[in-house]
Amino acid sequence: MTQQGQQPQPGTGGSGPDKTAMDQGMRALSYLISGVLLYGALGWVGDHFLHTRFLLPIGIVLGAAFGIYSTIRRLSVTDLDSKAGTSVTTKEGGR
Repeated sequence: MTQQGQQPQPGTGGSGPDKTAMDQGMRALSYLISGVLLYGALGWVGDHFLHTRFLLPIGIVLGAAFGIYSTIRRLSVTDLDSKAGTSVTTKEGGR
C-alpha cells in the first residue's frame, strides 16, 4: 500500500550500488595508505638502526606497490564473487 510520490525511507534501499562502490573505494584507499605507512615506517626504523638513508624510500615504494597489489587482488575476488552469484541465480531461475 504505497502512495505515489512518497519518498523512500532512509536505509531501505535506493542507494545500494552507490554505497557498495563507496565501500570499495574507501577500502582501496585504506589499502594504499596503510601499505605506504606500514612499509615506510619499517624503512624508517631500518634506516634509524642501521644508519642508512635508502630504506625509507624503498619502504614507501614497496608499500605503495603492495597496496596496489592488495587492492587489485581484493577487488577482483569481490568481482568474481558477484559474477558467481549471478550465474548461480540464473541456473536456479531456469529450473
